[in-house]
Order: sequence, then C-alpha cells, then structure tokens
Amino acid sequence: MGPMARQLRRHHATLGNPLQYYCLAPHQLQSRLLLVTRSPRWESPRGTYPLSPLTIPTNRPKKKQLDPSNLSENDRIRTPAAAADYNFRNYLAYAIYAPLYLAGPILTFNDYISQSKYPSPTIERSRTTKYGIRFLLTLLCMELVLHFDYCVAISKGNPNWSDYTPKQLSLVSYFNLHVLWLKLLLPWRLFRLWALMDGIDPPENMIRCVSDNPSTVAFWRAWHRSFNKWLVRYLYIPLGGSSVRGRFGVARSILNYLTVFTFVALWHDISLNLLVWGWLIVFFMLPEIIASKLFPRSKWEKHLTAWRMLRAIGAVGNLLMMMAANLVGFAVGIDGLKSIIRGVFADWGGEFFCLMCWLCLVLMCG
Repeated sequence: MGPMARQLRRHHATLGNPLQYYCLAPHQLQSRLLLVTRSPRWESPRGTYPLSPLTIPTNRPKKKQLDPSNLSENDRIRTPAAAADYNFRNYLAYAIYAPLYLAGPILTFNDYISQSKYPSPTIERSRTTKYGIRFLLTLLCMELVLHFDYCVAISKGNPNWSDYTPKQLSLVSYFNLHVLWLKLLLPWRLFRLWALMDGIDPPENMIRCVSDNPSTVAFWRAWHRSFNKWLVRYLYIPLGGSSVRGRFGVARSILNYLTVFTFVALWHDISLNLLVWGWLIVFFMLPEIIASKLFPRSKWEKHLTAWRMLRAIGAVGNLLMMMAANLVGFAVGIDGLKSIIRGVFADWGGEFFCLMCWLCLVLMCG
C-alpha cells in the first residue's frame, strides 16, 4: 500500500466516509423548506393568519423604517419578505442554493431574499480573505492532530480500556471531542466561506471552542448555532419554551427540553447512542438550571469571590458532563464510556488524578 493510499485510509478511518454528509442533506433541505412555508405564519400577528397556507398576509403591522441596504443580521431575519418574493423561482433558488445545500449553515428565507437584493455590508474582500485564512489554519490544526494524535483510531479499535492509565483515558476522551469539534467545524466553515465568496453572509455555526464552554446552556447556543435558532423558533417556542407557569411549569419545561433533544437525536440518525446522548444532555442541564435558581448573583453581591468559586466548580462539572454526553453520542458509545469510567476510577491513583484535575480546572475557571 502506497503512502497516498495509507493517507486516504487513515482519513477514512478517522473522519468516516465523506459521503456521510450527503445523508444530512435531505434534513437540511427540509429545514429550509419549512422556513419558507412557515415564514408568513410566523410573521403575522396572532390570529390574523389567513386560512389558506398559500396566501401571503398583506396586513402586516407597520414597523419602523429601515434602510434595506444596511440591515443587521437580526433585522434581515425579522423583516418579512414582500409578498411578490414568495414565488417558485425564489423557492427553488433558496432550497438548492449550492454553497449551503449540503451541510448548512441554515439561512432563513427572509435573510436570503434580503441579501439577494441588497448585498450585506459585512461582505468585504478583506473580511472574506481573513476568514479563508482562519479556515486554512483550522484545516492545518486538524492535520496536525490527526498526524500526531491517534485518539480516534484507539477508540474505534475496540481497545481493552483497562490497559490504559487514568491519565491516558482522560486525554483520549478529551482529544476525541476536539477531533469531533474540528470534524464539524471544517465543513461548516468551508461552505460558509463559499457563500461569503458568492456574496451571501450566513450565520457562523461554531462561535466558541469546545473547551471554552463553562455553561451547558451556552454550549448549545454556540454549537451548530443556525440549527439551534431554527429549533428555538419552530419547535421550542411553540412548545411553550421555558416560560411555562403554574404548578407543573418546571416539569413542562423539562419535557420541552426532552422533546427538542429527542428530535435533534432523530434528526441526526436513528441510533440508541444518539437518543441516550440527547437525554443525557437534558439531564446534565438540570444541575445548572437548579443552581442558577439557588445561587443567583443578586444574593451574593457581598461575597462575589465565593460566588465566582461556586460558578467555577459548576463550570468544571458542566465541562465533564458535556464530554461524557458527546462521547456517548459521537465517539465511543455507551459501553465505551462505561469502560472509560471504570478504568479512570479503578484504583485510588485514578481518583487522586481526577481530584487534582478538578482542582486545577476550578482554579483556572475561577
């Protein structure tokens, strides 16, 4: 086997079949089509949407006058497209827009129409060039990780986890998540760069590093950001969001989270590991939600240092829980995570190692 063949085989074993991204293309297409068909209902005042779903409301409330050639991203999303823009040509052009067809980011119909008519002021050659350089640096980072770090090959090789020390198990788990983050970041940035070169500015899907997420809730706002906004607008808010009142308000909010993440898991693939991943995410969000109610900043104004340390302890816990959930969904699965946990806590040395790591991370976060 020649060097090139070995290189291709290594990339295939590490990143999976490149054609796997085509499996999500229909999901992306369905998301975009829903954005077109539901936009008129979303933009209409409650109770004024016409009975026919093909009828575009013309009695929209008047809003402040905005310069259509100088709109922010939020204004482009919220400013409804004209009735004449809801035609088959725009519908088809938006649905199969080449740069974003395969893997996104998900661009709303209003935003697409607005930028098609009036180029976004954020489209600048210098900005696009810098973004291209960032993409190349990210690609270089991935190549260096794959060349010197065999964490994915180890986890995919059905290893005997008891042969590894707690330190090795922790590092394998940690770098597995970074490879996963880079594996998703690269195609999203590549297609966004293509769109920027075409004069369309879609949202950035990854706005924070996987290691820079002390909050579980903030983690999911920064991970696949365009899909997160789609979920909030078309699933989470219609279910009632987190503003449900009454005796069973908290239970209803938790049920809404479970519904959303179950949908996300099934949207990716029908897999037990992904379903468990979605349910673990909801379970791991509960400590942060409960702690934010028990320890609000307003009650700790005179003890801000102690409050910061409490937040630091919680941040480390959130990081570890997010690592565990994503390892189940996208890396080693349920059995692999059980083996890793057993290996880390097999003796007092592993427990001491975990305690020292926790203390160091708390000091860094605090």
